[in-house]
Amino acid sequence: MRLLSVPENKIHFDDFLLDFGRFQLSRGGEPLKLEGLPLQLLMFLVEKQGQLVTREQIADALWGKDVFVDVEQGINTAIRKIRMVLDDNSGQPQYLQTVVGRGYRFIARTHVEVEEDPVIAGTVSAEELGRAIMTAAGLDPANPLSTPKAPPKNES
Repeated sequence: MRLLSVPENKIHFDDFLLDFGRFQLSRGGEPLKLEGLPLQLLMFLVEKQGQLVTREQIADALWGKDVFVDVEQGINTAIRKIRMVLDDNSGQPQYLQTVVGRGYRFIARTHVEVEEDPVIAGTVSAEELGRAIMTAAGLDPANPLSTPKAPPKNES
């Protein structure tokens, strides 16, 4: 089994949360039990939201080309498990649409929750950074041409 690329995003749809970083699906804040392969398939379909994903693309993404398993049965089982946990109906789908003979499409509206990068959230202006560097070097930011302050002497 191959691992898909895993962004650190959290994807919301209806009252579900698909947390790529934690590799977890939850509903209303409660984690749901969904095995690894079906969860990977759900993540793959959500990443391709609105696009037709063929069975060949699914097989390649989840197993690769040189694998000797019953891929068709594996896909069918994974789709069935996803539908069960999402309480989705194949006849009137809210989440997974079957395109007969072709593949599947994730059709629910999603919202991506991107966590703020603490490095970006704590940014300072170039001017503030310059003042901090000057102060650390013993210079007076208000009078940069002055003589540097001598560090305090250690009296023992």
